[in-house]
Amino acid sequence: MEIRCTLIIFLNLLFAIPSEAFAQNESWEEAKKKKSATLDLHWFVSQPFIYKDKSEKLTGLEVEIFQEFKKYVKATHQVEINLNWVESKSFGSILNDIETSKKPNCFGVSAFSITEERKQKLKFTQAYLSDVAVLVSSEGTPIVRTLEEINNLMKGMTAVTIEGTTYEKFLSDLKQQLNLDFQTKYIRSDENILDAISKADNRFGFIDLPIYLMLIKNGGNLTRQNFFTVKGNGYAFIMPKSSDWNTIFNDFLGDPKTKAKLADITAKYMGLELYKFMEGIYEEENLRASILTKEKELQLEQLRNTNLLLEKEKNTQLTFIIITVITSILLAIIFILFYREQKISNLLSRKNKQIEHQQRSIQSKNEQLYNRNLQLTSLNEEKNNLVKILAHDLRSPINQITGLLDILKLSHKNFNNEDENIIHQAQDSAQRLNQMITKILDFDALEGNRMKVMREEIDVRDLFDKVEKELEVTAIKKDTRIYYQLKENIQFESDHLFLTQILENIIVNAIKFSDPASEIFVSAEKKKDRVLFSIKDQGPGLTEEDKSLIFKKFQKLSAQPTAGENSTGLGLSIVKKYVDLLNGEVWVESEKGKGSTFFVALPNN
Repeated sequence: MEIRCTLIIFLNLLFAIPSEAFAQNESWEEAKKKKSATLDLHWFVSQPFIYKDKSEKLTGLEVEIFQEFKKYVKATHQVEINLNWVESKSFGSILNDIETSKKPNCFGVSAFSITEERKQKLKFTQAYLSDVAVLVSSEGTPIVRTLEEINNLMKGMTAVTIEGTTYEKFLSDLKQQLNLDFQTKYIRSDENILDAISKADNRFGFIDLPIYLMLIKNGGNLTRQNFFTVKGNGYAFIMPKSSDWNTIFNDFLGDPKTKAKLADITAKYMGLELYKFMEGIYEEENLRASILTKEKELQLEQLRNTNLLLEKEKNTQLTFIIITVITSILLAIIFILFYREQKISNLLSRKNKQIEHQQRSIQSKNEQLYNRNLQLTSLNEEKNNLVKILAHDLRSPINQITGLLDILKLSHKNFNNEDENIIHQAQDSAQRLNQMITKILDFDALEGNRMKVMREEIDVRDLFDKVEKELEVTAIKKDTRIYYQLKENIQFESDHLFLTQILENIIVNAIKFSDPASEIFVSAEKKKDRVLFSIKDQGPGLTEEDKSLIFKKFQKLSAQPTAGENSTGLGLSIVKKYVDLLNGEVWVESEKGKGSTFFVALPNN
């Protein structure tokens, strides 16, 4: 009887233990067998990634990501996941706890940037959001442009950061690289760097780009130093080195449905516009110019909202003034009946003072609006100056090359035909490059996102001869034979420079990706109201995925250059842009292992 009672007590104690007590040291492999697991998620406040709302409920971008992960694991592997949120003392303590943990089922959740130093101690999931940090300073701080200005500005300022974060490392790198001397103020992990910078007029610090852009969108006025922008490897979640949970988590992040859901979640906390900008910024050729443009767009939007608010306020004030005047008139009539002229005069005097006060308020708001317009004008002038400098620096060496070639022709009159042909080709290439720079860097084209098309009469046979001469050396180096086929001569109107660039880019691409001693066939023919060019090669061909990406910027395809040539992934995207400017169409027909044929159709009218 005593044994039975002891057994019952033991069983009661056993079942009274919470289920989380048995969920320790659970790997992903074990979870798949048991069909359940508990994840310990160590977190600290980092808005908008993870924080508590007014009702003390845990919320944020990363909270919803893990909730979606729980659903994903349940749907794909029938494993029930319990999320155990563990609040840490600080941001740095999360890094230490995860690094020293022996449990594979624990994660660090607080907007961790992927760095090489951290990867030596921790395991990261794939990045779920782009990571760019910018340097901001107190409102009214001048924008620095030279090393002397940087030293003069920062030697009297105080840097604000959080210990153990990438922000602190960026400040340390800045101090070492530029040999700067400034003080550093550390704030708690749950405090906001932007708030700390705003409280004084001599502070600066690094902050995430989306957080800064949200500040600008909401009317904030901190100064961003455009020359200090750091592009990271993205935000991700951390785990101990021994954990295998990154396998299933990366599968989750790579799932197309997950990507669509993550886009909705991220847009919810930072806005759809800023999310799309952050996702596309890594493809931009000039990161600083892209951020400057987005900053200008947000400020213009804020300015428009302010104008609407001022207009509404003016209408309200006008309505109030009208009501006040009507009221005054009615009061004056009443006071005429009951009081003497002196009392009526005093009342009108008080009303006039009230109106003057309102007019001064309107004048003050107009001054604020004028100052913001001056700031936007300054930013726009800075951007235009950068473009002008670039144009000047490119044109000068090209003009020098053209001048030297002219001198060479005048001083050496006994060149053979081959040498004269080479000099002529060099002059023609320099002239064409100068024309390209003029078109690309045209102020109106840059500001309006358009380029000028110079239409002229084009003889296709002459065009083929010119392209053949330009690419003769490139083809000989690769032992490639290029056949230019034309059944009848064709003449039509188009932009000679753009069309030459289109054909040369496609043919050079064909040479680059074909084996030595290959053959390339270039032809042109009239098709109703179009002129159709085709370039057929004997290269490796394209997969379906390649064909969907081939005309986009910075795309690396399955095929590789056959002689180790360099490939930037820009050539065919430039072709697409030129063809669009000419109101034409470009496409490719190809099968894997059977070569490719590129078609360019241009209007013939």
